Amino acid sequence: MKRLGTSILSAAAALAGLTMSSGAIAQATWNLYSSGVGTNGCQQNSTNSGTYGNSWGCTGSSSTKVTASAWSADRGAPLVGTYNTQAEIDYLSGSGYASAYLSPQGTSGFGAASRSEGIGATSPNHAFDSISPGTQDLLLLDFGSASVILNSIGIGWKGTYDSDITLMRWTGTTAPTITTGSSYRSGDGEQNLSSALATSTTAGWSLVGSYSNLAPDNTVASNGSPTFGDAAVNTGATQASSWWLISTFNSTLNGGTSCKKSDGTTTTCTNSDDAFKLNFVSATVPKTPPTGNVPEPGSLALAGLALAGLFGVRRSARKSV
Repeated sequence: MKRLGTSILSAAAALAGLTMSSGAIAQATWNLYSSGVGTNGCQQNSTNSGTYGNSWGCTGSSSTKVTASAWSADRGAPLVGTYNTQAEIDYLSGSGYASAYLSPQGTSGFGAASRSEGIGATSPNHAFDSISPGTQDLLLLDFGSASVILNSIGIGWKGTYDSDITLMRWTGTTAPTITTGSSYRSGDGEQNLSSALATSTTAGWSLVGSYSNLAPDNTVASNGSPTFGDAAVNTGATQASSWWLISTFNSTLNGGTSCKKSDGTTTTCTNSDDAFKLNFVSATVPKTPPTGNVPEPGSLALAGLALAGLFGVRRSARKSV
């Protein structure tokens, strides 16, 4: 009988643990666009508002907020003589990815304007693009203290161009390094984001995957609420991070030209022909436990039922002795 009592307690504890752990994570979505309906949208932060280095704070279906900012491998061109080009006017010194302008494009989502393209860039250069005069644009997603698994990515526009993307995650426990450069333009965000790749001993950006020709979806319901994400690509990510980079396709970061299609098969992607606007992501995020780590009512009820059943078994065992 002692063994049976021990088994009852062990089984009940295990079941309670299972029910609590099942609520420890949650699936969340974010509509990345500037005209948020309710709490699911983005507002521009005050720092560097309207210029290079700006950022937008986005709320979604969970309490976890994500901060979005734009970066580019294009930093303009060093000044030679007098100012002759946009690239010279907005040139940023330093290394890594240069701060760019995160451009709001309605329900199509966000695009990026690099320093050679200029803040007032028009289509397709106000999108995330790898078309001249730019090179490689990137969206940085910062989930703050939450370490999440980015499950899917959606776009709201692609025009007549390819929409191939490369996804990277930061492997460090502290934020990616951001250093200060200098620019001829007064008052812009003179920052450079680390482009270091992860190694077995150092933190950096690690490849998650590359995905071919994302389909756009910028659908809005009759009540004005967005229903983005129906055409989002599944990333297949299995590891978490607080910082994610979504880039126009880059064969160097990808380690080749092979990338995944929406049906899971592979195809060939190419550099320098992508242009798209990002408007949706989903992720698995940790769920904040109740105060004092008290089990949720559902888990308590299930554990109680389990105990009742097990004690019933014990009473039957006594009667049969």
